Amino acid sequence: MSRIAKVIKITKRALTVLWWAATILLAFVLVGIIGSKLKGEVPQFFGYSVLQIVSGSMEDTIPTGTYILVKKVDASEIKKDDIICFYSDDQAIRGFPNTHRVVKDPIQGENGLEFVTQGDANSEADDVTAKADRLIGRHVKNMDGLTQFTKALEGNGMFMILVPLMLACMVLVVLPMFIRAKQEETKDASSNDDNR
Repeated sequence: MSRIAKVIKITKRALTVLWWAATILLAFVLVGIIGSKLKGEVPQFFGYSVLQIVSGSMEDTIPTGTYILVKKVDASEIKKDDIICFYSDDQAIRGFPNTHRVVKDPIQGENGLEFVTQGDANSEADDVTAKADRLIGRHVKNMDGLTQFTKALEGNGMFMILVPLMLACMVLVVLPMFIRAKQEETKDASSNDDNR
């Protein structure tokens, strides 16, 4: 077997393993997402969630459209100046996740810890406190790479990613077939020469 054929064979095996690993991982993620959505919760994997900020209340710290990484923590770990994500009891938000900064030391409420929160771009604290039992987690960081990637996929940017990916797949599929056909053609030509 030629060196090129060995490389192609190894590459095919590696791609097959990667394909199945990605498929299994995707299935795991989808089951987790569906399960969380059925419960009305934000999906969490290994104690982390990814959320997208949809309002400007945390500008300039977290711009609108930014994806953030959130870590599930015990409410007792939350302190003043932390940015937290929580299911809001504010009627204007209707129980959806909210991401705001804790602006005062946690207080002991009737049913546990409560947090006074405020968006960095807002002039006043939120009317309703964030409850410990409604805590999703603490903001870890802005995911600028994911944010830029999703922006690139919007509109015509999708082609900038898909076209090179499709070309790479074609090369990986068509090139081995072309090489195999050439090898068989050479083999057939040499066997015809032997038969004469």
